[in-house]
Amino acid sequence: MFSLLIRLVTIIFFYSTTLNATIYDNVTLSLFSKIIPRIVLMSSQKEQIKETIDLCIVGDKIDERVALTMIDKLTDTYPNGINNHLLKLTNTTYSTIEKCQSSQLIFLLSSNEQNIDKAVQYTHKHRAISMSYDPLYLENGVQVSLFLGRKVTPYLNINELRKNGIDVDNLLIRISKIYLSEGEK
Repeated sequence: MFSLLIRLVTIIFFYSTTLNATIYDNVTLSLFSKIIPRIVLMSSQKEQIKETIDLCIVGDKIDERVALTMIDKLTDTYPNGINNHLLKLTNTTYSTIEKCQSSQLIFLLSSNEQNIDKAVQYTHKHRAISMSYDPLYLENGVQVSLFLGRKVTPYLNINELRKNGIDVDNLLIRISKIYLSEGEK
């Protein structure tokens, strides 16, 4: 039953991304909400944590409801924080991404290529992890996404993480699918 659900989610996910429009799936958002804070804790970004893990959700104005849903899911999943760290959650648009300045991880909802590229540059400048709902954005330099196959696994763009000076735990590397660009294959 679970396998069928994962396949259905995968089909919906890939179908929506091929239409250049994204239909956000509630199950997929729940999966991301469980993984996002753990990515920070399994990277060198954990050294930047003072009291809170700062996460920023960035999307177009039209996706504000989706961003708020994601914030609700993160809050429901980690009501008392994780590993003695509360979550500080920020919701903003691509045009006001500066609100993410202190974030350890910036989660990107789907947008046009110009916004994604601007957000990736911003994450590099501020040494934050970039993570996207759509794994196709790994081509644009996003560092982390999810691979939805038979198993749900983190999808890491190791070269972009290294360029940004972010190290990840060996365990995270072992359980992840590694993204390789066309030139690296």
